[in-house]
Parts: sequence; structure tokens; C-alpha cells
Amino acid sequence: MLSSKKSNILYWITFTLFILYIFSPICLKFFRNPWDETWLSFVRPLLISAAVVATCFLTKYRALSIMVLSIFAFTTICEWVMVCNYAYYMDIDLFMAFATTTWEEGSHFAVHNLHALWYIIPLLLFFVGISAIYLRSTIPPLRTRLTASTICVTITILCVLPFEKIHSINYIQDVKIAVFRNIFTTPPLNIFHLSKIAVRQIQRSKQTNDFSFQSVRTQEVAGKEVYVLAIGESMRYSNCSLNGIYARETMPQLMQQSNLLFYHDYYTSGCTTSTSVPMIITRATAEDDALSYQERSVVQVFKENGFTTAVVQRGLFAQPSSTYLYQGVDYTRYARTDAEVIQHVEKLSKEHDKLFVMFQLRGSHFYYDNFPPEFNTFRPNNIYDKEVVSDSLYINAYDNTILYTDHLLSAMIDSLKTLQATAAVWYVSDHGQTITATQGWHGTVCDEDEYHVPFFVWYSDMYGNANADMISCLQNNVRASINSDNVFYTICGMTHIQLPDLYAQPAWDISSDAFAPHPRNLLVGGRVVCLDEK
Repeated sequence: MLSSKKSNILYWITFTLFILYIFSPICLKFFRNPWDETWLSFVRPLLISAAVVATCFLTKYRALSIMVLSIFAFTTICEWVMVCNYAYYMDIDLFMAFATTTWEEGSHFAVHNLHALWYIIPLLLFFVGISAIYLRSTIPPLRTRLTASTICVTITILCVLPFEKIHSINYIQDVKIAVFRNIFTTPPLNIFHLSKIAVRQIQRSKQTNDFSFQSVRTQEVAGKEVYVLAIGESMRYSNCSLNGIYARETMPQLMQQSNLLFYHDYYTSGCTTSTSVPMIITRATAEDDALSYQERSVVQVFKENGFTTAVVQRGLFAQPSSTYLYQGVDYTRYARTDAEVIQHVEKLSKEHDKLFVMFQLRGSHFYYDNFPPEFNTFRPNNIYDKEVVSDSLYINAYDNTILYTDHLLSAMIDSLKTLQATAAVWYVSDHGQTITATQGWHGTVCDEDEYHVPFFVWYSDMYGNANADMISCLQNNVRASINSDNVFYTICGMTHIQLPDLYAQPAWDISSDAFAPHPRNLLVGGRVVCLDEK
């Protein structure tokens, strides 16, 4: 049996070790990018970690303390994974991406991140070790524990206030807001804040059951109509040979397609799938992203005007928590591969006379393995040449995925040509990629490669002949400054669907002579950043 004095020492040792354990991801991020940190961003989470552990230690039931601390142990491991892989903490974009991922993507991510076990396992063993020591220690009197907790919590609350802006705090409510924002948006407590936001966003989807845009068609079109919104994955503008700059022919088949207009200054409004796709298919913007939950998507305007609507469930659309994005759709089709997506589109387009179909490809998702052997053009790469050491492995595999996507999209367009229909395709990638010699990622920084993505419009001969004025506007705007805000209104404009004044934005429709560029905002880790002011 340990002596009382030694047992008390063990208690305070475990108290300190639990604090350091929870604080370790902040230390890791600080050492990785010390120039991005301030003394406050380093000290604040240390104080919060101390307050959390002191509060957990208030109870005399040590098993209960360990159960609560296990939540923060899990948070700590998650933050380690984020910092090691992305040099960034968990934010709502990344949290939603994890919270809404499919089993396929989740397992794929886990299998290809087995290297993370080298620090996950030691972290787990360390937590188990200090928990075992804590269970053997003697708990000090309640007065001692209460004093330690009061001191830690008081210092934390005082020190998390933004002292540099203290002059702007005029009311007690301002103090509450300042404390909340600085405590619950900082590791380790940020996990609760992110969970609350995620649940709220998912619940909001239930509020749009009876929503209607009350849209009307200003011009009826005789004969067959097929419109396709194709959303890519992780494709960046700089690697698309349609831009006329990239030396490699990554899009040789689309380059041969007539009636295809490629836009050179399109930026996505969000750099994760869970934020960008809703802003593409709804009226939501970076500054008002809640519209994606308060209103329905572009599917609704087609339903209101007599179209059969369909969604091919792959990418974000395959995730159960994202079904709100296509509420009321007539048909859903599940696809296991990108090739199956295109097959579904081709089949649906032959079966229905008035069709709008929407899908997302897996495309160029990291690890850039989404291409069959016959498209293994750029070598060596990390998929077929794993034994080779080269700085070009990832970029070569990435370009192969674009080559494969080019083939699929071109095949789909060729299929639409055979229908003798008034048809149009809008293709836009959800976000881009940051690629190095050993890694590829997105969602952590606001840079060109992650936000500047390809956007093109293809139209059939029948569509072009009937809409010469629109085509002229579309051609004139191929170098206009546009972003995700423009997609919803352009689709409505090109299909002669008119929105009431409450929802209309004619200046954001690039097929209209009323089009005018507007300030383009980006959603970066929950912050709104104006691209044109960067």
C-alpha cells in the first residue's frame, strides 16, 4: 500500500499529466507552425485544459473523472490527427465532413492513414497509464480540490478575455459572448461547440418540408429537355488543360467537344465538400450559409415546373445526413463508382422527356486512386508505382484522376448528343487540393489551389439554336469574376425559370445581359473572407 504522502504526490502528478495530455495538440501545432501562433493562442488552451481537469477532479469518484476525461482523450487524439495531417485544429467544415462521411469514405480514410497509429497508440497507452496511476492515488480533501478548481477556472475566465479589445466591452452580455467565443472555440472544448453546430444544422433540414420558390417558366420548350448538374470532387483549375495553360493534356476529350464554355475565374465559396456543395446547389452564400437549411435546393425549382428530378447518390449525396439537399426528388439512384454514375444519367435521360439530374463524382479525392489501369498515363504515381521514390508520385496520380473524369464527362455529353434534345450540362468542382510530394489535402488554408476550381457549361445544338442571346452572354463572361453564388441563378436563367423578387438575383446569372460581378466571399474555417480583398 502506498504511503499517504506518496499517494498525494501521485494525485498531483496525474493532475499535471492529464493537463499536458489534453494540451499536447496545441504544443504540436505550435512547434509545427510557431509563426502562426500568438502567446494568447498558446496560453489560452493551457488554462482551459487546467480548468477542465480541475473540474473533473472535483468528484470523489475517480472512475467518473476518468469517464469524463475519456471524452477529452478522444478529442485530443482527433486533434493530433488533424494537426499531423493538416496542421490545423478541428473546425466546423472538417467536423461536418467527418460527421457526415459515408462508411466507404471513412474506411478508405482510415486504411490510408494507418501511419497515424504510431502516435495514436502511444497516446492511448499514455492515457491508460496515467488513469491507472490516478486510481491508485489518494484524493485530497474536498476543500483542496475545490480551491484548485476555483483558482484554475477563475484564471482561465479572466485570461481568455480579449484584453486588446477590452475597451469595446460595454455590457455584461459582451463579456459573456467574449468568454464563450474564446473558451468554446478553443481546444479542448471546441468539440462540444462543433457538435452543437452540427446537430443544429442537421435539424434545420426538417424546416423546409413545405418550402416553395413559387417559380414559373417564362418560356416553354417543345420536345425533350435534359439538364445535368455535375459536381466534381477535389479538382483544381491549375491542373485542367481546358484552361489553356497546363502543359499536360488532362482533359483531351472535353477539349474536343463543341459548345463547351470553360470559365477561367471561378472560385468555390467553401473548401470542404460539406460546405461547398450546399452553396453550389442552393441560394446559400458564404455570408448566409444558413440558407442551405432554410430553403430547398435547385431541385425544387425544376419540380415546380413539371420536370422529373433525380439524384445519383455518390459523394455527399450518398450521406444520410445530406438528404435535405434534395428533398422531394422523384428518383434516387445509388452508384458505387463514377462510371455507374454516368450509366444512371444516361439511362434516366433516355427514359424521361423533361429531366433534371444532379450528382457528385468521387473524382480526384485523395489518395488519387480513382482511375482504372487504362488511364494510368502519368507515371510514376503512388497507386501503381509505390516502390518508386519521386516527388511527382501524387501529382501524377492526381492528373490521372482528372484524365478519367474527362473521359466520363465526355462520354456523358456524347450520350446526350444522341437524344436530339434541348440539353445542358453544368460542371463544377466542389473544391481543389493542396498537393505536396507526400500528401494531398484541403480545407485548412485559403489558397489558390483549394478555391480556384474548374467550371464549364456545355449545351446541345438544339439548345444553342433556340437561345442565341443566352449563349452570347455566356461566351462574353468566360473570364468574368464568378463563384458558387452564380451557379443557382445561372441554372435557373438558362432553363427559363423565373424566381419571384424575394429570391431573384438577375445580376448573378451569367447567361443574362443583366449580369454584373459582385464581391466574392469565401467561407474559411467558419470565417467569411472576401476573395477580392485578399
